[in-house]
Amino acid sequence: MKKIALLFSHFPKHLCGRDLPLLRLKAAVSFLKSQDVTVITSAGQTHWDCILTALLEHHIPVHPVIVKPMTVEEISEQFSCCFESYTIVESWEQRDQFLCFNTDYVYPLWLRKNGHLAQIIALLPAERIDFCFDCSSYRFSGSALKYVLHEPSEELRSLPDNYLWHWTRGKNGIWEGETRREFCNDLLSSQSAPRNAFATLYRILKEQKLRAGCQHIAGNIPVTSFTENHPGYSRLLFTWRRDLQRMNFEPYGIGIPRTIACLKGAGPLKYGTTPNWDTMKSENQWKNELEWRIKGDFLLDDECRKKMIVVVRTTQEIELIHTVFSGRVVAYEE
Repeated sequence: MKKIALLFSHFPKHLCGRDLPLLRLKAAVSFLKSQDVTVITSAGQTHWDCILTALLEHHIPVHPVIVKPMTVEEISEQFSCCFESYTIVESWEQRDQFLCFNTDYVYPLWLRKNGHLAQIIALLPAERIDFCFDCSSYRFSGSALKYVLHEPSEELRSLPDNYLWHWTRGKNGIWEGETRREFCNDLLSSQSAPRNAFATLYRILKEQKLRAGCQHIAGNIPVTSFTENHPGYSRLLFTWRRDLQRMNFEPYGIGIPRTIACLKGAGPLKYGTTPNWDTMKSENQWKNELEWRIKGDFLLDDECRKKMIVVVRTTQEIELIHTVFSGRVVAYEE
């Protein structure tokens, strides 16, 4: 049985299943399915995760090279697979060398010019490199998550003032609570950014839960955040963050009556006090967001669902939301 490696460089943040490198990966895996091979690969980053997911979906034998501190137990859990053989290495440099020097053939799929992997395979005999699936000249497009909003609709402007709003946004990686294999399966089959804001909102409504996050929260305490800013006057929140290559927030969200949110433990953020899950140390930073928080997840129970309001960007998306939520849905744009 021959040992081979499929090679990707680091992917950019924005990609989907229509991008040529992922199409070439699927073609390579379809070819390898009929060959007597074991694929030496890795995990823990999107490009390696996609390779490993595609191989497992086609039941091709794999041998993961795991870079510490990641463990085989973690990979087994993330990819729903027990690995009969694997190798543990100390660094990504050791991993890349192992992949290239301990295989019979390498298949470059998409490599950055003069990148680390490109430099390594340049040391290999030409007969050990197969370029039949290579598309290293491909250039990924710009951000698929960036757009400019039109003016808010009259219906949006007329929404009640006594609601708190939770806005979501697209992201470049996995959602809270999902596995790497689930994410990569969706990525490989996607026609657009698979974790866009609409998909995130749809998942929230299907799960009936707002999942808490702890990023930038004192003590890493998971919280769910809301704003009391009215949707009709929140356009400044829906802007592009060039530094993060994503929108700050997007017009996809859920409104909860303030009385219900308070009964569940939500309260307004305190500014200029000792850092905690419900405070902001600075007197002025992000104060315009009029943020409220509740510790932990926020469950969308029957009481919430009867009175909550869902916002989407366009009228065309309302019907899709009604497949998981029968209540009021309002489009941000006409």
